[in-house]
Amino acid sequence: MSNSKPTPYVFQEGGESIKEETQADLLIRIGHDYSYLFHDPSNEAYAEVCLDGRTRTMKVKSKDYSRFLLSHYYKRNGKSPSPDSVNQAQSQLEAEAIFDGNQHELCLRIGEHNNNFYYNLNDEKSRVIEISPGDCKVIDAPPLFFISKRNMKAQAMPDFSGDVRRILKHIRLKRNTDKLLYLVYLISCLIPDIPHPVLVFFGEKGAAKSTSMRMTKEIIDPAISNLLSMPRSTSDLALSLHNNYMTSFDNLTSISTEQSNLLCTAVTGGTITKRKLYSDDEEAILSFKGCVTLNGINVVATKADLIDRSIILELDRVDENERKEERLLWEQFERDKPFILGGAMKVLSKAIEIYPNVHPEWLPRMADFTRWGYAITEAMGFKGEYFLKAYKVNQIKANEEAISTSPVAEAIVALMSRTDLWHGTVTDLLHELEKIAKIERIDTHSKEWPGAPHSLSRRVKEIRSNLQEKDIFIDIRHGGKAKMATITRNRETELDADGNSSKESEPSNI
Repeated sequence: MSNSKPTPYVFQEGGESIKEETQADLLIRIGHDYSYLFHDPSNEAYAEVCLDGRTRTMKVKSKDYSRFLLSHYYKRNGKSPSPDSVNQAQSQLEAEAIFDGNQHELCLRIGEHNNNFYYNLNDEKSRVIEISPGDCKVIDAPPLFFISKRNMKAQAMPDFSGDVRRILKHIRLKRNTDKLLYLVYLISCLIPDIPHPVLVFFGEKGAAKSTSMRMTKEIIDPAISNLLSMPRSTSDLALSLHNNYMTSFDNLTSISTEQSNLLCTAVTGGTITKRKLYSDDEEAILSFKGCVTLNGINVVATKADLIDRSIILELDRVDENERKEERLLWEQFERDKPFILGGAMKVLSKAIEIYPNVHPEWLPRMADFTRWGYAITEAMGFKGEYFLKAYKVNQIKANEEAISTSPVAEAIVALMSRTDLWHGTVTDLLHELEKIAKIERIDTHSKEWPGAPHSLSRRVKEIRSNLQEKDIFIDIRHGGKAKMATITRNRETELDADGNSSKESEPSNI
């Protein structure tokens, strides 16, 4: 398997039609003359074709490729082929791509080759930005295969003399630590194939949450439909994640357990399969690994696993005397966008140089993002420790949010505020937590509240890591006839939600 292109393929111009050939034969000849056929790791057949000077990659069995064949057939023969001939030709070309063609991976918007990053502008000239150590440049023939989805728009040509911090004119964040986190997140989205945290914007009505998320999407992965509604079914959600490098879900009030689990999978990368047709048992594979952003009035990521993988940023409400017309707001943003994107790419090129020598002492769950975040912060001219503190504070706040949305976690925290050690059966623990919940007015009618001891064990597993961040440690194991629970608390090493245990100050000149 290769992730790079072979020697540049020369698309053959012309080609004489032969009277003895069938329509299908002629279409296959067109495919051979104008296409480079290959397949991806899941054995999906693709063709790279040249259309009006623009190179495009498309599935061999797609409508786009059939239109391509039809167009060239008509130019050669002055008439249209039959649908059966087109289907026959596509099936033949598909077989050649799978059995005779090379295997290559496909990149959606951003790819990596030989430690350089490549950003697909998706413009009329098929140009790509190469981001290498200390340098950024526009190239016409990238060493990777990029595929363009229907929703993808062309990106503005970046200006490498720009400054990524211009985006802060348009995004209203309260604290310098949040501004630093946002800038690091934005630049890190230009790095392919690492787990990216889920960006969660929240704030009261009028805080420009949708606008902020749309601008974030415009910088990284502009699309015809920048903001999406959360699909109800997991297969539709997987399709949205599969078709976007950055998937942005707008104006959410809640996320189901199934949706939350799939978003967690999208962070680290995953696949789901579904039947292609009801008439056979062939499966379509939907793979996804990219960037996800969410927004809502409240923090919509409530499940512990998803919150652990998130950066949660609160936006300021826009004052009435600062409001702008939509047209003016976007005109100003579009003028700044090339400088923001170019500035982000330039910082990343410097971070690529710094990255090999970066070894942070603290690496949380999102270890790749943390290490790159340190390098990006240094490349922006700040101390990497500023980023570590900002991220740690955000993780503490996210952890508090996870606990506040779990009635079991709230009850355990309340229980351990009264003691440093609790030991007993899981059944006794459930009874004790029910008493605490009544005193603390914690909702035991919530579907998240366990109705039986075995359910309590499952709930504890879900929030165990969050409680450990508050130095509450839970151990549940078999003890003969019943499961035994031991809960301990270490009060000496606790950090507050403002990270007051850290001696590093935050940067003041972002």
